[in-house]
Amino acid sequence: MEQGVVYHSEEFEIAGLLCACGCGHRITLIVPDSHRVFDDGGYATIHPSVGVFDAPCKSHYVIRAGNVQWLPAFSGSQATRIMQAQIARHVTQDVKPVSWLRRTVAAVSSFVMKWFRR
Repeated sequence: MEQGVVYHSEEFEIAGLLCACGCGHRITLIVPDSHRVFDDGGYATIHPSVGVFDAPCKSHYVIRAGNVQWLPAFSGSQATRIMQAQIARHVTQDVKPVSWLRRTVAAVSSFVMKWFRR
């Protein structure tokens, strides 16, 4: 990855960049779940802000039309609350995989229903 470049894949709904502070920390953004990435005249705009909780720099910033606007760093307790809220949102909103047993029962039920319709 190159410093100052936002890599964005609409197909895979993911974006990546190196931390704007220059520390070299790689940041991955899940799009559109946690962030949105826009093309703003050939430059990236990322919304909401990028908070780096898992690197020593603890950077916090927004990127608008390719320009970095620095924001106050999150405290440790703020970062913890934000991460816990994100995890809780995933637990309640993410699609849960259907168990093997439920898939099998559904397949057998479908087969039986088709059989009796004959």
